[in-house]
Amino acid sequence: MFIANLPIYKKLTQQRSITFAQYLAPLIPNGSHLLDFGCGNMYTARQLLNHLPNLKITGFDIIRDQNLSDEILSDKRLAFQLSGEKGIDALENSFDGAIALATLHHTPDPEYFLSELKRVVKPGGFIILVEEMAINLLDKVYISVEDWLLNKMKEGVPVPLNFRYHKQYLEEFRKQGLKIEFHGSVRPFPTMMHHYVYKLVKE
Repeated sequence: MFIANLPIYKKLTQQRSITFAQYLAPLIPNGSHLLDFGCGNMYTARQLLNHLPNLKITGFDIIRDQNLSDEILSDKRLAFQLSGEKGIDALENSFDGAIALATLHHTPDPEYFLSELKRVVKPGGFIILVEEMAINLLDKVYISVEDWLLNKMKEGVPVPLNFRYHKQYLEEFRKQGLKIEFHGSVRPFPTMMHHYVYKLVKE
């Protein structure tokens, strides 16, 4: 869609990515090979390299975002791979860590795809989950409407809205045996929507 090609849209999206990268960089060991699940335009991945120059990041998404340019992918530390809708097309234990930035609610089954992230991360590796988690029904309606509108500004982006409540995620972490190493929150400009941040360790 043309809106996502506007300079102001790109600038605001880049600012959002700067906020995420500044918050997440201290949680990621430099030199890691990272899976960026639902990577979109890979602006955040590129910003992370400014903080952690020895990172290698492979982005997975079911479409190639209209703003994911060849110029971004000219950096040999970044790679992009189309991924299927039924799972993550990667071998078990193949990444040091994974990030999922406001992505799981766009999958058909967030719990299953969390287990997929766990599968492809090495033992002792980590998953950084940044996700809007509802705290009540009104909150769930609000974040669903806003998220749908924002994603409809981009061409071809599927927008299932499978938001989960915060307490559901905590229970899912326990069920999957993921240890919480860090938890916090971030409100990226310009939407200022509250995002929970969890660093989970695969034991």
